[in-house]
Amino acid sequence: MHTPRQGRLDGPVCRIEIFDPWEPALAGVDQYERLEVIYWLHLSRRDLVLQSPANDGNARGTFSIRSPVRPNPLGTSVVKLVRIEGPNLFIQGLDCLDGTPLLDLKPDRALFTPIAPPQDGDFQVAAAVKE
Repeated sequence: MHTPRQGRLDGPVCRIEIFDPWEPALAGVDQYERLEVIYWLHLSRRDLVLQSPANDGNARGTFSIRSPVRPNPLGTSVVKLVRIEGPNLFIQGLDCLDGTPLLDLKPDRALFTPIAPPQDGDFQVAAAVKE
């Protein structure tokens, strides 16, 4: 199996298919240039605490690398939206296998401007906890 490593925004165009009843949830997605795709890496191992990502013998902790081998193998990619045709999104920048289960789509948080007006507490910083 081959998949793009660390998906690139200039990579191949991929298709994400949205099933009923969620197709209407795509309304407004076309307003965003980039989306965050969250998916379940269903074929990944879940048992490695230390890994050698460059296969150079230098082990690092799983949480310090972007390997798909994770205790809860969630994958995320920030992708470029190319077009939408019915229930299909055509995107660039995805790095998962064909058939990988989609969990969620969100506007890229770096581009997202909330629609709701600011509310009390939105800009408050929590006080430091003293022990």
